[in-house]
Parts: sequence; structure tokens; C-alpha cells
Amino acid sequence: MYSERIRRAARHRYVTLLVFLLALSTSVLAQVDLQGSWRPLPRNQDGSGMVGDIAGIPVTEGDRLRVQSWSPEDFDITEWSCRTHAWDYSLEGPRSPLRFWADVDQATQKIIAYHGHINMEEQEETIWMDGRPHPPENALHTWSGLSTGEWDGDVLVVTTTHLKESYERRNGLMRSDRAVVRTRRRRIGNYLQGTSILYDPVYMTEPYIRSSMMWVNDSGMKMPPYPCEEATDTAVPRGAVPNFLPGKSPLPALNKELTDRLGTPYEPRLGGAETMYPEYINKMKTMPRPPKVADVGSGGEEG
Repeated sequence: MYSERIRRAARHRYVTLLVFLLALSTSVLAQVDLQGSWRPLPRNQDGSGMVGDIAGIPVTEGDRLRVQSWSPEDFDITEWSCRTHAWDYSLEGPRSPLRFWADVDQATQKIIAYHGHINMEEQEETIWMDGRPHPPENALHTWSGLSTGEWDGDVLVVTTTHLKESYERRNGLMRSDRAVVRTRRRRIGNYLQGTSILYDPVYMTEPYIRSSMMWVNDSGMKMPPYPCEEATDTAVPRGAVPNFLPGKSPLPALNKELTDRLGTPYEPRLGGAETMYPEYINKMKTMPRPPKVADVGSGGEEG
């Protein structure tokens, strides 16, 4: 009887150990290698393509006013010459070839951090994998912020805080320095999918999700440098802040008389949480269409 109890206890310990090892191996095997060079695939941003269109973005009234008061001459002021594109913006930009590599602790062979380099403005990101906490809210804010990562199965979930205020679009659409960006990166064969969720208590009424970011592994991809030299295209006096008063912006998307080649109504171009959802399409069908298609070169031809 006594020996039978010993055998049962031993079997129980064996099964417990086996379950633990299987769970551990499954967790480790689920982690995939994200290192290498990644070439971006073509993608579309939300909206019609008209300059000033923020359809599909859950903006607050304050962010909407920033778009409506923004002037293209903002790019020419001296203070913003060679302005850095924030990392989260660069991921969705046109020049977003990526390179990832890892820091590995030689004693344990554990990955301490992933590093990323993007061609757009040569921004770099460090994703800490060692379980460190995020610093206090008043710690240094940078263009790339501070990122920590953890695995959710085969998906690397990256949480980024401490970002400087920056644009989500180069038409005045901003996110604040209190924003948190959570990015899910998943490797599917030779493809890397990125889903970005922006939480911004200042400029967004709901989380803003982007899932159109996709790259393909390309070991032969070239990563050219991205030098920036100051140049004056339009003379703007130092200290001036180019802007338009509410209702006075010449941006084509904010002109009630203009539409794009698809006949997009005016109201959806003002953005808001409602414009994110498929049900809004039925409402759009009841709206009047502006009478004139924007000229080629104004953004209206992009569709």
C-alpha cells in the first residue's frame, strides 16, 4: 500500500513536470525570428487621398481644428528644418524599409533587446525584452519613445510610451506626447505584418487602429543613408507660425465644393470615430456630393 502511494506520487510529479516542459517548449517555439531586412509593400492610408482628409480617424475637436488651421508653409520654418519623423509615423510612410537585429546575452542566450533601423529619417528603435518597467510620466520624451516587448504566441507585442508630440499625417493631424502606441508584429513566412493601435487621451476619442502595414523579407535590400540638409524653399521669418483661421483653409479636402475622383462627400473628410466603421458607408450614400472634382496635383486624383 505504501509503495503504491509512492508510485502514484511519482507519476503525479512526472505528469506535472511533463506538462510544465511542454508549456515551456511551446512558448519558446512560438517565438519567431524577426531579424533581417524587410522591404515595405504598397499600402493605402485612411481617407480619400485629398490633402486635409482625415476620414477614418477618431479625432477630437481639438485635433480637427489643428488640421483646419495647418499651413503647408509649416515645413519651411527654420525651427522645423530637417524635422525628424517619429518612429510610429515612419512605419506608415513611403520610405519604410526596416532592419531588425537582436542583443543576445551570451551566458543565457536570451534576447535582451531588439533594435530597429528605418530608412525614413534614419530613425532607430530599441525594444527592451528584459521585463523592465516604463519610466515615470515626466521622464525624457524622444522621437522613438521607450518600447518594451513581450511575446503573445508568435506575435511580438510592443508597447511604446514617452513619445514627443508629432504628426500622424503631414497635414496637421497630430498625436500628443501622452500617446501610447501598441504594435503587434507577426511574421508569416517571409512576410512581416504590423498592426498599430494608437491610444491618445488628448487627440483621439477612441483607439486608432492601422493594420495595412506589411513587409517582405529581402536579404539583398539596400539601406541607403538619409542625409538631410537645410534648404529654404519658401522664406518664412524666424518665429512666424504659418496658419489659417477656422474656415479659411485652402486645403482641397476642406473645400465643400470639391471632391475626389470617387465623389467623396465633404462631411466624412472631417473625420471622427463614426467614420471608422463600415456602417458609416450607408450614411455617406445619403450625403450630397460636391459638384467639382479637385484638380490633378491637389490630392484629389489619388482616390
